Order: sequence, then structure tokens, then C-alpha cells
Amino acid sequence: MSGSSSIMRFSQDIASAEAPPPLPARVYNAEVIGASLRPAASSGVVYLNLQFRVPADQYSADYEGDPDGTILYYNRLQAVDNPTNRYRWRQAMTRLGGPLSMTVDVNSLIGLRANIEVVHQEYEGEMRASISKLVDA
Repeated sequence: MSGSSSIMRFSQDIASAEAPPPLPARVYNAEVIGASLRPAASSGVVYLNLQFRVPADQYSADYEGDPDGTILYYNRLQAVDNPTNRYRWRQAMTRLGGPLSMTVDVNSLIGLRANIEVVHQEYEGEMRASISKLVDA
């Protein structure tokens, strides 16, 4: 795949492109490769957006996924200071091995690992893999 500012070129004709199968549902150990605080489009509430990579060596033998790993997003932590969210952040930071303090620099989460539970959810009429939760080791 290559492109310029206005032309996109693919290695194969997209007229015959089919949806790849979703990453099989189960628990994976994944690395955080991106972290940011973002406002939700619908409500404006700021949340933590974590980008995880499941490495290809964790694929089952019958799954042919991206050889560079599968990227999934976890967007379930609001950046709102209240008792419920402080507890949820504590749980997430504990599972990630992240900082447990009054201040969290989300950039410090990049490179950390966590066990993620992957499930399948319908999105725009297709089944897709998504992270349902971070789980204990």
C-alpha cells in the first residue's frame, strides 16, 4: 500500500476485498502502544484511549491474522474525578502495572502490558474483535 496526498494505491484490487476474520475471542497478553485522553464525540466527557497490540505469536494455529499483530482499543475509563472513576482507574492501573498516585501521565502507560479479554461485537453489520475488559494475570 502506498499513496500520495491525493492518490491511494493498494497491493490488490479493493473490488474483491473481504472482511478478515476477527481475532478469536479469549484472553491475550497485549502491550500498550498508544495512550491519550480524548473527549467523547457524543458527550464531550474525556476518557482514556488505550491502544493495545496483540502480538502474532499469540494467535491460535488456525488464525491467520496480521503478522505484525492485531491492534485493539480500550476506551472504558472516564477521566472524571469521582469515587467510581478513581476506583476504576486504580483497577486498571493495577492490572497494567501503572502508577497508583494522584497524578497519572498517560504517556507513561506506553510499553506496559496487560491481559485483555477479547470478545466479538457487531459493528456496522460485521462482527469485530473488541476488548471487553482488562483482567488479572
